Amino acid sequence: MKELILAETSLWFSQIPLESLHTLDPSLGGVFYVISTICHYLGGSSFFLGLISFLYIYYRPKLAFQIALGLLTSGILGYLSKFYFESPRPFPYPEVFDEKAFGLPSGHVYTTTVVWGMLAYYIPILWLRIVSIFIILIMPFSRMYLKVHYLGDVSLGFGLGILHLIILLTLLNQFYVPKDKVFIETKQYRTLSLLGIVITLLPITLDSPFLSEEHHYTLVGMIMSSGALGGFWLGILFYPRLSKKEFLNWSMPNLSFQFGSNSFGTFWKTFLVRLLVLGTIIVLLYVVPGILIKKSIWKDDLFLRYIRYLVVGFALVCIVPLTLQKIQKGKFLQN
Repeated sequence: MKELILAETSLWFSQIPLESLHTLDPSLGGVFYVISTICHYLGGSSFFLGLISFLYIYYRPKLAFQIALGLLTSGILGYLSKFYFESPRPFPYPEVFDEKAFGLPSGHVYTTTVVWGMLAYYIPILWLRIVSIFIILIMPFSRMYLKVHYLGDVSLGFGLGILHLIILLTLLNQFYVPKDKVFIETKQYRTLSLLGIVITLLPITLDSPFLSEEHHYTLVGMIMSSGALGGFWLGILFYPRLSKKEFLNWSMPNLSFQFGSNSFGTFWKTFLVRLLVLGTIIVLLYVVPGILIKKSIWKDDLFLRYIRYLVVGFALVCIVPLTLQKIQKGKFLQN
């Protein structure tokens, strides 16, 4: 009740800023709606899964871990904040975008600020930095334009995202500096693995048969993030134990546009083989289980959802490169 009163009396949780963004609709001809819809998917879990997979397999494994850490920790803290604040979304609810969790803070704005901020920081390419800044700045307006968040939701999400980004970059620069060190090689990997599972499983203790629909879907988002984080953690610890030393880091062959040359063939063969292995494992361990679970009586089981994201996180980090090592003696994973 107090949230409803606040929404009616405060500009931060009012329909006024949302409606004001639609005053230019007749002249813009739906352009901002298209931009807002694109931003909706650019801040979604499917896009970020693809982005991290691409960075890990094709660009720099270490950067993929850094981005994944930013994405998943901001996801967990964002959903935890939603669970605590219990702030409703704008009404009537635009069901087309399937946003059923609480609204404060905006998860899209929070995670987008962290992830695209890290991309702009770590990749010194001018056009990418311009795109990253544009996405970060436009995301709050797009969420209000689609009427899935209030001004207060996106403002808090943006503030938390900036704070999270600064703290995370500071910690990474201090403790994860060596360029040649990607994975964690330690004899205590079993203990650390168990500790990681215990910590990432903690959100499931918030589950209760008396939760509202908004509480349930907020907790679902938290479990997805924590499960994926646990899977990444296990992969980082176990991959060095299972891999050959020469495959603890990799990159792509130099890109050549000279059709018919050896370098041209090597690049595209490597690209396609890695894509085939990555796509196959994601389909088998993420897409297919998701379809089967939705058709089962366990579709709302939070522990099963945690396991699903734990497995896909571990598979991406560990099983994909191990599989590539078995193909022609690791030819397509070599630097």
